[in-house]
Amino acid sequence: MVRIVTSESIPQDPYAVTLAALTQAPPHQRHAVKNLLPFSFTLPRLKELPLPEGKYYTVKDSEQAGLTCVIYSSGKRTFQVYRRLGGGGAPVRVTLGAVGDLPMKALKDKPSVRGMAAEIIAQIRAGTDPNLVRKEQQAQEREQAAADAVANITLGQAFEKCLEIQPVAPRTLVGYRLAMDRDLAPWKDKPLKEITGAMAVTRHAELAQAKTGNPARAMQVLRKVHRFASQFWGTEDNELPFGRCPVDKVNAVARSWAKTAPRTRKLGDGDIGPWLAAVRNLPQTQKRGDGLLAAHYLELMLLTGLRRREAAFLRWADVDLRRKVLTVRDTKNHTDHTLPITLRVEEILKERKAALAAAKELAERKPKPTNLAHAADLEQYVIGLEETRHQIATIRAETGILVSAHDLRRTWASLADKAGVGAYAIKAILNHKTTGDVTGTHYAQVDVDDMRRPMQQVENYILAKLAAARGENVIPLRPAREAA
Repeated sequence: MVRIVTSESIPQDPYAVTLAALTQAPPHQRHAVKNLLPFSFTLPRLKELPLPEGKYYTVKDSEQAGLTCVIYSSGKRTFQVYRRLGGGGAPVRVTLGAVGDLPMKALKDKPSVRGMAAEIIAQIRAGTDPNLVRKEQQAQEREQAAADAVANITLGQAFEKCLEIQPVAPRTLVGYRLAMDRDLAPWKDKPLKEITGAMAVTRHAELAQAKTGNPARAMQVLRKVHRFASQFWGTEDNELPFGRCPVDKVNAVARSWAKTAPRTRKLGDGDIGPWLAAVRNLPQTQKRGDGLLAAHYLELMLLTGLRRREAAFLRWADVDLRRKVLTVRDTKNHTDHTLPITLRVEEILKERKAALAAAKELAERKPKPTNLAHAADLEQYVIGLEETRHQIATIRAETGILVSAHDLRRTWASLADKAGVGAYAIKAILNHKTTGDVTGTHYAQVDVDDMRRPMQQVENYILAKLAAARGENVIPLRPAREAA
């Protein structure tokens, strides 16, 4: 340990004594020099002090008790205040900044090292820990910055974040983007917090009067985005950072968009025969697209009650012809749904296999991009088709009957009830939740084997009774279409 040895031969200027002691000590021992005399701090003096090796040492100011400067081996020199809290508390160390950032003294209330030190020393004397005060201020500043950032989030930004965190099906995404880019376009760059209920009511009325937009979907998208944003950016202290959902006022003022009458359209008993005949005749009557594929698609939905996208994108990997079951992945209920394969559905699947073989043969014989893509789709999906507007228009022109893909699901449920299938079996086959129904949730459990008999029962009712009762000439499907 190196100590200062004072004598009459050594100058008694405190700075000179300190500098001499530090200079005489080896660099690796400068941090161990004790009893350094306080001296009046100036920037040149502090910059002249030698550097230690490996550690730091501290010098004290003689003008302000508690003001120190720490010299580090890296070359960094930092002003600090080191004092005990008023009333004999624990010592507090407060960093003021690097040497050279501010002047030691300043005129006209400008920031300076001694001015900052005086403020910090006064707080410590009063019993206040400046470090705690600074931490609280920094926390408040961070909270305010976060609040400001949230307040500036636009509808468009919240929409994209919503899609990132909560992805939707491709078809649904098309509708969402149309609503955002067309019906809600004036608000895309507007902060979400500034969109009020009155604005939503006005926009809803404008879209309804213009008849070029979709007011219901626009409000649904706005509500979804607003609720997501409130949950995502909301905190315990601010659960509604964007205020109340503006669509709530639309519900109160213009309820027509939210309370639409339930859809009831379906095939009547007398419609089954002519409609099915027209469906099976699509390979002959349909001039555009794949009539055979559309025929299989529509009949598959009629006989299974599957949703449009569930039937359209059923994968071959999820079809087990040996066990006679098929599984729909990630349904609307976010669960996998397994159904038995009935007799006619099995025939349709085998006909799809034949169509796949024909598509592969054509792709090998004529490797055009369209043929290759068609074969690739059929190899992955049983149907791979979702858009049937033209085929439905052809059927309507031939029979006068108009039904949508979802109407076929509703038709299956209605016919299942007429065929004597129990309500819990119908719910299970349609994959409807039984939330709130204690019996359905805990007792009336229906598995895939339990579904086989009622599904075949409904298929027989449709094909053997309703389709045949009208004396309709149901034309059998021809083999897969040959390429020209």
